[in-house]
Amino acid sequence: MEEIANERPPGYRYSRRGTLALIRELSVIDNRRNALLLVLQWVIMIAAGAIAIHVDRIPVYLLAGFVIGSRIQCLAVMMHDACHGMLFSNRRLNDLIGDIFVAYPLGFSIDLYRANHMHHHRYTNTLRDRDYRVQRRDPDQHFPKTGAAMTWLLVRSVIGLNFYRMARDSRVWAPFANFHNPKRFGFDFRLALRIRYVVWAVLFYGLILWSPFRWQILGLLMIPLFIWANVFNRIRAMAEHNGVADERELNGTRTVIPTFLDRFLIAPFNVSYHLEHHLFPSVPWTNLRRLHAHLMTDPAYAADAHVTRGYWGVIRELMPPSASNGLVTRSEVKP
Repeated sequence: MEEIANERPPGYRYSRRGTLALIRELSVIDNRRNALLLVLQWVIMIAAGAIAIHVDRIPVYLLAGFVIGSRIQCLAVMMHDACHGMLFSNRRLNDLIGDIFVAYPLGFSIDLYRANHMHHHRYTNTLRDRDYRVQRRDPDQHFPKTGAAMTWLLVRSVIGLNFYRMARDSRVWAPFANFHNPKRFGFDFRLALRIRYVVWAVLFYGLILWSPFRWQILGLLMIPLFIWANVFNRIRAMAEHNGVADERELNGTRTVIPTFLDRFLIAPFNVSYHLEHHLFPSVPWTNLRRLHAHLMTDPAYAADAHVTRGYWGVIRELMPPSASNGLVTRSEVKP
């Protein structure tokens, strides 16, 4: 973190000194719970797909797609946890299971995602942070937006008119876009990892194409993946660092207190407690709410932390603010 300390003004960083004992207590991975949850997501998706194919009615396909999409979002959050080595405490098992049952079905790789994401944590909100640079050049992520512009952004996301931007920017995580091993972020995507993905892809998609229900299965997988990636994951992502003052570490990242619907559609597994995650990335998802509650008992933390109620609250913050709230847009924040 010395690089960030040298780029930021004095007093930018939040002192972690008083929380180290608690962090050690909270930084324990619940392997059994994560394994059961991962199995549960696949059971729900397979069951929803099987029911839809058996009934073979459009309303049932739509309902199944809705359920499958919500579970795909769960897998996306699990990929993030696996990137931090918090899916399973055994690192080799974490990466292997994380690839085969989490990242590969989404079109990504744990190792490739980790290489980019660690840079994001180390250089958050600076020009060394690729996520920050992507947001600066993508007009969809320039805020504030008028009500009409925000509505049009969400409409274009639903019908996929801006999907190419998200697909283009996420290519650094995708194995098929890294077979030539460009060594982005200094990561060597070694041959064994590339071969592992090829073997998985041949088996996974081969079994789907061999099935007599191949088109139904592909539709039930790809269409919800498309919708959730371009709509709900977009909302979650733009909530994390957009529209924040970034005068200090506590208001450079946003935590969202989710509603029940938010947790189902956008932010399962406490992923919305993003400020706490950035401050203490060793704390797994199971303990982020407890960490948030503890930190909020500190009046200084509660006064400075950027905490928003619900993702609708985030959308309102990212529209033109009134003179009283004094929000600064990310595009106005200097690196």
